[in-house]
Amino acid sequence: MVQVSPRRRAALGVTGLTAAIVLAACGGAPPPTQATGSGSASPGASAPTSGFVVDTPAPTADAGDVVWGTYRETQTLDPIQAFDYPENTVDPLLCDSLLRQKPDMTIGDGLAKVTTPSPTQFDFEINAAAKFWDGTPVTAEDAVFSLKRAADPKGGGFYAQVFARVDSMEVTGDKTFSIKLKQPDFWLLGELSATPGEVVQKKFVEAKGKDFGSVSAGTMCSGPFKLDSWKTGQGVKMVPNPDYWDTTLPKPKLKSLTVIGVPDDATFTAGLKTGSIDGGYVISLSTLGQLQTDPNVKVYQGAPYPTSALVVSATKGPLADPKVRQAISFALDRDGIINSVWKGAANTPRALAASGTWGYAQDTFKSGFEALPLMTRDVAKGKALAEEAGVVGQTITLGASSGIPALNTSALAVKAAAEAVGLKVEINNVSPSNYINFFIDPKAWGSVDGFVTTNYGDYGDPAALYNPLAMPGGSQNFSGWENAEVTKNLEAARSEADPAKRAGYVVAAQKVITENLVWIPLVEPNNVVIMHKSVTGAPATFSYMFSPWAVYLGGTGQ
Repeated sequence: MVQVSPRRRAALGVTGLTAAIVLAACGGAPPPTQATGSGSASPGASAPTSGFVVDTPAPTADAGDVVWGTYRETQTLDPIQAFDYPENTVDPLLCDSLLRQKPDMTIGDGLAKVTTPSPTQFDFEINAAAKFWDGTPVTAEDAVFSLKRAADPKGGGFYAQVFARVDSMEVTGDKTFSIKLKQPDFWLLGELSATPGEVVQKKFVEAKGKDFGSVSAGTMCSGPFKLDSWKTGQGVKMVPNPDYWDTTLPKPKLKSLTVIGVPDDATFTAGLKTGSIDGGYVISLSTLGQLQTDPNVKVYQGAPYPTSALVVSATKGPLADPKVRQAISFALDRDGIINSVWKGAANTPRALAASGTWGYAQDTFKSGFEALPLMTRDVAKGKALAEEAGVVGQTITLGASSGIPALNTSALAVKAAAEAVGLKVEINNVSPSNYINFFIDPKAWGSVDGFVTTNYGDYGDPAALYNPLAMPGGSQNFSGWENAEVTKNLEAARSEADPAKRAGYVVAAQKVITENLVWIPLVEPNNVVIMHKSVTGAPATFSYMFSPWAVYLGGTGQ
């Protein structure tokens, strides 16, 4: 059903799918928009920054037993090992994060409140009412235990690098703890509103040992849904937590929620039409057009959050030259990619970070974004740049996988653009299961000049995407690209407490990253959620990957 792209953890071990693509991390959304009964926002073709759906219509009835589809089965319920759509769709429903991303991608209190007594210290206080499913209170000891698990580079998780500036994490009371920093790090608060900030029960984890998070052992958390059952091939079944501590969230209007794996577009589509599948967040769904016109189905499009791009891994040769990257960008048929791969549910970019990543200081980000030129097609200009660079007739190699249709179509579009400006292109075609190697194996990414990804950050800040790909030593900086101005601005953003000033630094870095096309943006896919007409309420933004999205879910009475 859903086809993905690599997530960002390289030193952490990039997250990726074996049967799909590979994704990364970022976040945010434009001004909130309430969906109407018509169910869909018009997809844009020119990097729009407003008009997308945030909240779908609120439920008016109980939905009963709800079935939700993802592109494959959930493989773990251990937050530190959650790296992809199925796990990230399930985990935030079970496990509370210290801070919480709202449907509009802003960040507020979650399991805890945070204060900043100094630029290098965060003090947290756990909500006094918070309890695990077994009725025991959530303590600071549980929180610090969970954070130290996530921060341990030897712990088998994917998030150790986000704690790079942490000096210590210490319990200061039954409900309080402090994080002391080597230097200011306001990006860390964003990460603690996502998977790295999810809290599990210490005694349960220690009792289950290496089995924790598996089908046999399960998990113990404090979230709005409780684990009811989990069987291989039958999905993860959850029920609303009747004793959930956070009364600021709505109570889900449903009896149970089962998240199942549905890898086939036709099966997923048929299920939505008949109601045997109630909904799903989808990427690159081949049947999107027919579902948009089906009276039994509602399709909603939220702001673009991930970005589809060509990762540049070349350290020498034509693609190491920004002028050549610009030439290829000018020759790209982005409209063709939007229509063939994304079925119209995507936009022509201005930058790598899409408008859905603006979780704060939206006016600043919007101004900086709109000051950048739209990446429109101009093959003649591309040819001229290639000739100026003296690369006509030279060869580049692209990584691809014919077994991943959406990815392969995008890679072939890049090939066509490169050939249009006079380059020769070789394709290094690998199996779907080996595509992940381009992100985790230096020999693999060093064997090609570039490869396609769909990348995202963990929270609403373009910096969450730019940091791993444009900073020295970044986990996705495969080409070793460096720029003193970008480094200075991103370091300043990370250390800046004031949101508007922080956004200003990110915008300044974004301008240079875009001019140099560190990666070549292809398109900005919209966030698409599809529901049978009997179900409603799921947020239309990418917040579902990091927050308890299903508390808003319920029935329509139809």
